[in-house]
Amino acid sequence: MNCSKCGGRLEGSLTVCPFCGVRQDIDLSQVNFRDLGTKESMPCPECDAKLNVIEIEQNPAIHIERCGSCHGLFFNPGELEALLEATTSEVAWLDPKQWASISEQFEFESEIVYRKCPFCREMMRRENYAGRSGVILDHCPAHGVWLGAGELRQLTEWWRAGGRFVHQNHEQEKARRIPSAHFRRRRHPFPEAPDPPQDQYLSGGEATLEALRDFLRMWVG
Repeated sequence: MNCSKCGGRLEGSLTVCPFCGVRQDIDLSQVNFRDLGTKESMPCPECDAKLNVIEIEQNPAIHIERCGSCHGLFFNPGELEALLEATTSEVAWLDPKQWASISEQFEFESEIVYRKCPFCREMMRRENYAGRSGVILDHCPAHGVWLGAGELRQLTEWWRAGGRFVHQNHEQEKARRIPSAHFRRRRHPFPEAPDPPQDQYLSGGEATLEALRDFLRMWVG
């Protein structure tokens, strides 16, 4: 692939041209979409520019937020998987060596940065998509996921190589863990109270004997 500005050769998964420094818009290069305008209230998690809303021509249409400056993408829950399904052919088999090789290519990241959700402005969690993809995305549990420039293309390659099945298995495992955790909470809704000190409770005979001793101490003086 060549740089869209200077024509320099871009090796591997480079998203910034090493010759002219221009960030490449590669994620949606083969996707038909139209720009619906800027959302003034939604800053980009990466560069603080205002996000645009774009409509990807699928059935039904998919609306996502996109930064025109750094080319990052924000997907609401379920939108990323819908786009991956729509833009990749049906996977007939799983090639563990191929998707493992793709995962290893994307695992390296030079700098760890925590970003804010463009909707709620809370810090998002960094997650390895599906646990094994090698693509580290930013996840807001309430509103969706943020992908930096080039990460959608990387994720598409992994999905096409059989990562789709890995994702499905990962989601099934998460679903199985939720009921078991809920069951454990129901069985132990409250912490068990510790046993009281033994000297706070006396049997009937012990209480009578103790009262008699007190009476004698008072009488004798």
